[in-house]
Amino acid sequence: MLNQAVKLISVDDHVIEHPKVWTDRIATKYHDRCPHVIELDNGRQAWKYEDQEIIIPSSICRTLPEYPKPMPFDQARFDEMRPGAYDPVARLADMNEDGVWAQICFPTVPRFAGHLFLTGVDKALALDCVRAYNDFILDEWCAAAPDRYIPLVIVPLWDVQLAVAELERTVAKGAKALAFSENPTVLGLPSVHADHWDPLWRAVEQADIPICMHIGSSSKLITSSPEAPNAVHLTLIGANSMVAMADWFFCGALDRFPNLRIVLSEGGAGWVPYTIERAEHAWSLRGGRLWGQRLAAAGVERSPSEIFKQNMSVCIVKDDVAMSLLDMIGVERMMWESDYPHDDSLWPDSRRTFEETCKGLDDAAAEAIGAGNARRVFRLP
Repeated sequence: MLNQAVKLISVDDHVIEHPKVWTDRIATKYHDRCPHVIELDNGRQAWKYEDQEIIIPSSICRTLPEYPKPMPFDQARFDEMRPGAYDPVARLADMNEDGVWAQICFPTVPRFAGHLFLTGVDKALALDCVRAYNDFILDEWCAAAPDRYIPLVIVPLWDVQLAVAELERTVAKGAKALAFSENPTVLGLPSVHADHWDPLWRAVEQADIPICMHIGSSSKLITSSPEAPNAVHLTLIGANSMVAMADWFFCGALDRFPNLRIVLSEGGAGWVPYTIERAEHAWSLRGGRLWGQRLAAAGVERSPSEIFKQNMSVCIVKDDVAMSLLDMIGVERMMWESDYPHDDSLWPDSRRTFEETCKGLDDAAAEAIGAGNARRVFRLP
């Protein structure tokens, strides 16, 4: 069970950027092209970046009690949201109510890996926007409570050397993790099987921070068809993480950079033993001429189970299947997340629900999943 003294650490939450994140940090002449909030004719609000309009779905933010969902057009206004969605001080009050001590927050407007700015026409402005977001996270959001917010940063994905420079700049300011795409090829970028990303992996390894890959960070959730309702991709939510895991097992990057730490965020974990079993079967066939040549060319030297135990972590909100398979997954590989302020989070009952999840565990295992593993992976005090 979970000891009451344990300070829960969530490794997957989200910040809804407040309306002045970019206009406070970017030259006035760019304010009509950097991300800024606009009023729509339907009475809703949206973000605008260059010529793109980005709506604020009501499903990703907690609305105030006087604004019950569904919201018109499934779009929320800032004056309808709980302030904890976009204000770091108000967020602390919501965390206290939820029984959560610390959080790591993924971006919303830039998308989970910052890949909105990959689409920007003006790449100089896009780079300024990446830097402005990171400065907001480091100097404003996390600075509001440095012991309770874990800084996660983004990089300019379109230029690996610029990405390295931005990583080094933000690590010097206190960044603790890098957000990256679960499948960069969907974004038109080289895959993790290419050595294109090696300079970034080298910098990450030297910085001793983890790489966090949130489901949907490729801008695509796996589903069956355009007609399928959201219930289908929600059912398949772990499939994106399964794809990412298989890529990292066989891309060779974790052999070239054996100290990298990979975190697969919000994909659950009940699927992990099956995926490793299938990957081990594929690994067993490496003696075959074609498969063996490809794995040898990639520099893959360790088995999937070895890589998982040494380099990877998975996360759960509530996953009874994963908890029943904990001996197969490994306590040390599991972390916990609250996913605030998304609608599928369990706020304000996150701690109570996690305590119920941990009833069959000893204190040490519950503490490891709820806090200890996060302290190790993110190098927290």
